[in-house]
Amino acid sequence: MTIKFTINIPPHPQERPRFRNLGKFTQTYDPPKSKEYKKKIANVAKMYAPGTPISVPLQIKLIFFVSIPTSKSKAWKQRALLGHEFPAVRPDIDNYVKAILDALNGIMFTDDGKIVELISYKRYSDRPRTEVSITELIPEIQTKLF
Repeated sequence: MTIKFTINIPPHPQERPRFRNLGKFTQTYDPPKSKEYKKKIANVAKMYAPGTPISVPLQIKLIFFVSIPTSKSKAWKQRALLGHEFPAVRPDIDNYVKAILDALNGIMFTDDGKIVELISYKRYSDRPRTEVSITELIPEIQTKLF
């Protein structure tokens, strides 16, 4: 089984956790922007979620389409749209991945430990979004892959 869906909001990286002191204890919490972004992702994911979260090994494919910088020339922007320029700049792709996987945890899959294959891309687009594909890896399929 494969579940595919698109999150039609600009990708946002997972930010560093914030800390606050509560007497002798320190509490860790998500920054407000990350928390709101994950909430939006979870709302989209719930529309495509299976009845119960998947509990078998998974392959996840994520394609992050980020905005083209406005400071670039028209010719450069055209090359970026054709896939000849890459967003090899911050934010790092692993921070984008972390935000998505955190938001999908418990909705699409029981635990992110079930992910055994992860494929992710960062590309430019004039329509920022994230495309998600989640595939169950059944043992018969795994043996055919190799």
